[in-house]
Order: sequence, then C-alpha cells, then structure tokens
Amino acid sequence: MKLRSIAIFISLLLVCAAVSSALAQSASEQKQEEKKEERGPETDPKRFSVKLFEIKYRDPISLNNAVTALGSGAKGSMMAPNPNLRTLTVRDFPENIAAIEEALKRLDVPEKPNPPVSLEFQLHLIAASMTPSEKATLPKNLEPVVEQLKSTLKFTNYRYVNSALNRVSAGGKIESSGVTGSLFPTPAGISNTTDNPSFYQYSLSKVVPTQDASGKEIILIDLFKFGVGVPIKISPSGVQYRDIGIITPLSLREGELAVVGTANISTSDEAIIVVISVKKAK
Repeated sequence: MKLRSIAIFISLLLVCAAVSSALAQSASEQKQEEKKEERGPETDPKRFSVKLFEIKYRDPISLNNAVTALGSGAKGSMMAPNPNLRTLTVRDFPENIAAIEEALKRLDVPEKPNPPVSLEFQLHLIAASMTPSEKATLPKNLEPVVEQLKSTLKFTNYRYVNSALNRVSAGGKIESSGVTGSLFPTPAGISNTTDNPSFYQYSLSKVVPTQDASGKEIILIDLFKFGVGVPIKISPSGVQYRDIGIITPLSLREGELAVVGTANISTSDEAIIVVISVKKAK
C-alpha cells in the first residue's frame, strides 16, 4: 500500500513539473513574440536590396533628408548620399526602395528659374526760376509734382525741359546722356545757343528690387548720379561750361514720381529739378 502511494505521489510531481515547464516555455515564447513586435518587421538581411540613384539636379544631402522617412529603419538598412559623385545609395527592403525611387523622381527635377525682372526708368528735367514767363506746358503726369514744388520751393516759374527713358535688368546699371535746349526762357548769365548747348548725363548703379521693413516692394538704387554742363557767359564773347549735379542713393516705390533734388545753375534764382520714376517693364 505504501509503495502504491509513493508511486502516485511521484506521478503527481512529474505532472506538475511538466505543466510548469510548459507554462514557462509558453511565457518565453510570448515574450519573444512581444519583443519581435517591438522590433517591427522581420529584419532578415537576405531580404535587403541595394540601389544606387544618380542625382542630376538637386543636392544629394538635401534629397537624403527629404526621403529618410520612407526608409524602413530596420537594422542594417542605410542611405548614403555622396555630394561629390552626386549619388544616393540605398540599402533597404525592395518596397521601401521603390517608394524612395518614386519620391526622387518627383524631387530631383530642375529648379524653375525666376524670370529676369526688367525695370523701366523715366527721368524728367524741370527748369525752375524766378523769371516770369508765358504759361508753360507740362506733361499731365508732372502737373501734381509741380504743384507740390510750388508749395515748398520759392521758384515762380517751372518749365518742362526733357525726359529720358531707359530699361535695366535687376542688378544692372544705366548710363545715359543727352543735349538740352535753352534751360530758361530768359537765361540769367547762361549762354544757351546752337553753338553752346547744355549737356546732361546720369547713371544708376546696382538697381535691386527688394522689400522694406513692412514687406512692401521697393526699388533700391545704390548710387544715382546726375550732372548737367551749362554754358556760363564770362565775357561778351567768352563762354565757360559749368558742371552741376546730384549724387545720392535712392529708394523708390513702383509707379511713384520722386523728386530726387535740385541743382542751382548760375544763381540761386535758377535751378534744375530732377524727377524720376520706375516701374516693372512688361
């Protein structure tokens, strides 16, 4: 009887040991599955493919940064941009490489060049004096400017002299010159004749469209130069040319007429007023 009881007891111990072993194995397998799920997809290197992409237009490093998220991130995968050879090497699962290839087709394209900006400048010369004269005819667009000048300057007579039109590309410069007729109806000390005309010249350098602090578009001119050579009578038969002018940087708004400045001719009673405007050429 004792022997039978011992046999039964041993059998129960063996059963318990087997159950415990099975439970431990099951728990271990479950933990392995959980770890596998945490690691993500199977990272068998045998499934990896390698492809070398030739980069034609954009920066390989920038493209690498743009498509990194399309990689699997699995252990052993990689992306290697080479700026010198202009290549991007990818080692990853075939489906990830396919997604990267499609993205590169859309991203590695030529940059659309910005169309060159062409600017049209108009320069207007107005003669101002204290000498009464017949009513002067002014271009319509200059009438508001002259009305403003009458309220700020002492001159009583304003006469339109000349206009010049030039075009320049952004970042470029303009150099122009010309001949004017008599600057004033009754010149005081100025001997304008056919043999002694007045000459003018002007230049604009480093013309750049940009924005001001408020975000509004302006045209910056690094340096504006204007000069006029007028014949001054120094004797009954003698004439000497005198150069007068303006040198200044400018900031203009498109379409606005801006008075750049005045330059006295022979006395404080006669002056040349320079007005300039700019607009984008179509």
